[in-house]
Amino acid sequence: MIPAEFTGGWARQGIGIDGRPPVEDAVVWWLQAPVRHADLRVPVSGTGPSTSFAGVTSWDGSALTWSRQVDLEHFDGTDVGTTTWDGEDLLESGTFSEPDGSTTDYVERWTRLPGSAAPLWALRRGAARLVRAGDYAITLADERVGGGVFTATAWSRSGNGWQVHHTLPGVPLAPAPPSPEGTDDSWAAE
Repeated sequence: MIPAEFTGGWARQGIGIDGRPPVEDAVVWWLQAPVRHADLRVPVSGTGPSTSFAGVTSWDGSALTWSRQVDLEHFDGTDVGTTTWDGEDLLESGTFSEPDGSTTDYVERWTRLPGSAAPLWALRRGAARLVRAGDYAITLADERVGGGVFTATAWSRSGNGWQVHHTLPGVPLAPAPPSPEGTDDSWAAE
């Protein structure tokens, strides 16, 4: 289990590469339950790369490690970010590997999504995964093994139930979350 200050919903406000000022050209949500996470990133302009993944998060006292169990890109590396705080914003820093074997430094700024403190759910239904943080949820389903597609959708809750916030382009929506009042029998706790 990770410390409670990291749980909930987060929106990335920018990423700085190799010391350059942070920029943001994507809608990026990271939802974190006590052990499980889900992440969905889609470009703001509709062009550019999209990605999504979900799995288990661990904490070593200074850094978070995200172990991906469901992943659009089949990432085989280690996703580790050292964390610090700038007021209420979470700063994550680390390196990522380039195709040529070199590494690139990065710093990401994350702002908490309002209304994301609780409830925190991590659920599973067949090939689908769901992480809920308060009024936000991300569902993913990897059905490529059976000839299907990878889907991922970020949802926000309003008085009318769950509404799509952003989704992987060009594929159907991922399964909708269960009703906000509780789970249904088709989803099981992870």
